Amino acid sequence: MENKYTPQGYASPSAIIITLAIGILASLVLPIIYIILGQLIPNIWFIAIIAFLLGMGLGFFIDLGVKIGKLRNKKIVTFIAIFCGLLAFYIQWVFFDTLIYSRKGFTFNLNSADLKILLDDFFFLFTHPNILFQEIINLNEVGSFRIKSTGNVNGLLLWVIWAGEFVVILGGIIFAVLNGQVIRPYSEINDSWMIKRKFLNRIPVVENKELLLNELNNRNFTVLNDQPLLDNETNYAEVIVFESTGDPTKYISILNVTNPTGKAKDKKVVNMITFYPLHNANI
Repeated sequence: MENKYTPQGYASPSAIIITLAIGILASLVLPIIYIILGQLIPNIWFIAIIAFLLGMGLGFFIDLGVKIGKLRNKKIVTFIAIFCGLLAFYIQWVFFDTLIYSRKGFTFNLNSADLKILLDDFFFLFTHPNILFQEIINLNEVGSFRIKSTGNVNGLLLWVIWAGEFVVILGGIIFAVLNGQVIRPYSEINDSWMIKRKFLNRIPVVENKELLLNELNNRNFTVLNDQPLLDNETNYAEVIVFESTGDPTKYISILNVTNPTGKAKDKKVVNMITFYPLHNANI
């Protein structure tokens, strides 16, 4: 079994509060931007894309909270992600419903009185989920948009589309946070996140992962030494080192790389080893 870094589970009240506060703030702002973009470009495929981007955006800000708060507990981070995802989905419905049933509809031509009415309606719906849900049911009966060459989409199909929207947003946020800062190596000695070394060693393509792991387990770290002769090759492996000054443990990730043209857009990578610990290794 491959040895790899495991988050220590640290979760102080301040770390949780910082992460949650940033996540909640993002959950209030990003859904409003999402609805505005959806109204400007009411295309089902565009909306599907920005729904995923909404989830990824929420994940980015929660990830920022994890980094600042030094939160290292995947279960708590997942819970925060789900909570913020649910809140964001609720906020986007409140804002969407407010616009749909507003006197002027969707427009940027609003004076101070119009904005006050819009805010009052928003907070009323936010604090009355039963009324919001009934209006969603009513909206489902008539449809909220149409697909080219068809009538308004409503009924079961619309429920399915809305459910898909929810899954995409929540899936995006969970994917982002569980592949973000919380899984990156942390130096408990220095109480700080380890830093990714800027210079990446190049080694031959890893054909046999188990053989390489066996060499590392036997402390043969010369297999990770940079080989300058590979600089002009199109197939090689990159050794990424995460380290913290004074910490005797480093972590490495190894990627097999294929880059036939040498251009960044054509670079393809395959993850072979992730955050493997090296103790007192000189690399």
